[in-house]
Amino acid sequence: MIVIIGAGPVGCYLASLLAEEFEVTVFEEHRSVGLPIQCTGIVTQEIYKFVPKKNNFVINQVGDVRIYAPNNKHIKLKLEKPDLIIDRQKFDTYFYKQAKKKGVKFVFNHRFISLNKNSLSVMDLKTKEIKRVKYDYLIGADGPLSAVAKNTRIIKKRNYFIGLQAIIKKKNNNIIDFYPLKQGFAWVVPEDRNTLRIGVASRTNPKGCNEKLKKLLKKYKGKILAKQGGLVPLFDPWSSISKENIFLAGDAAGFVKATTGGGLVPGLKSAEILAHSINNNLSYEAGIYLHLYPSLWLHLEMRKLMDSFTKTEWNQLVKDLKTKEAKKMLQKVSRDKLFQLLLSVALKKPKIMKYGIKHFGALF
Repeated sequence: MIVIIGAGPVGCYLASLLAEEFEVTVFEEHRSVGLPIQCTGIVTQEIYKFVPKKNNFVINQVGDVRIYAPNNKHIKLKLEKPDLIIDRQKFDTYFYKQAKKKGVKFVFNHRFISLNKNSLSVMDLKTKEIKRVKYDYLIGADGPLSAVAKNTRIIKKRNYFIGLQAIIKKKNNNIIDFYPLKQGFAWVVPEDRNTLRIGVASRTNPKGCNEKLKKLLKKYKGKILAKQGGLVPLFDPWSSISKENIFLAGDAAGFVKATTGGGLVPGLKSAEILAHSINNNLSYEAGIYLHLYPSLWLHLEMRKLMDSFTKTEWNQLVKDLKTKEAKKMLQKVSRDKLFQLLLSVALKKPKIMKYGIKHFGALF
């Protein structure tokens, strides 16, 4: 019996992968999948490794991206493979339906409370009744504030980005704007030609994050339709991800790109690695270190490098990246393949390497 806490896309995908060999039950504290929405909903086409290209949740494709420097100058890229904007509720529902087809049992409105050896307690949020559930394997796929991680002390301390986002009504040219920030990043993503998702993720306090969002909203000027917020975990390469027969996956394990806050592709990869490990009695940690750790580590080191830049250096870097050779490489390689992207740009534009060399100490 495998128990998964969390019916997000990672939990549902993992459940479907395990259901052929095991009896799987998923507990979710909310009434349904996909809500509340706490995600920008932008992914690269790497997502097609996990979902069919014919679907109902990709609501926009954006090939044009502008990366802004502090002086408001920018580099404009035309991606060879456009980024995808998804409807998160429909996206999550896709994975839920796939798991249901495999016979996975879902129990909604139930919150994980605590555990003893091979049994756990969940609370029925309607009746407040506490129920005991036995398990052979327990998996926490319950997001950045994972109750499983906290209760088991698999992860004792975690750092976060504070994320705030507003949905505004605004006519636009279907261009993604990205603002690298010290200790964070900001974005403007077109949901469609009349709607923008504007957000900020920062490691500063909530007040500071809110002030940055206000500045962006003044710049783009549109009617606010909704506001969303949440925490984005910062990947920690030294953090544990399992303890005996208890495992963490996705955001619960901190598998998020530190440069952009993207966690869907890494999270779904972690689900595949964990399912393969359990189905074949292999080491989950070894699988993560081989197939996911290198990419997340590189994103983390790039975050450290980004945080070490002065405004003047950011301005100069964006200027240097405007060459035809550098832009060609940036547009060709998916940002999910960050190491390949950096190597390609460096080979075509060795001058860029001066930033990494100058700030080498910041990486270690």
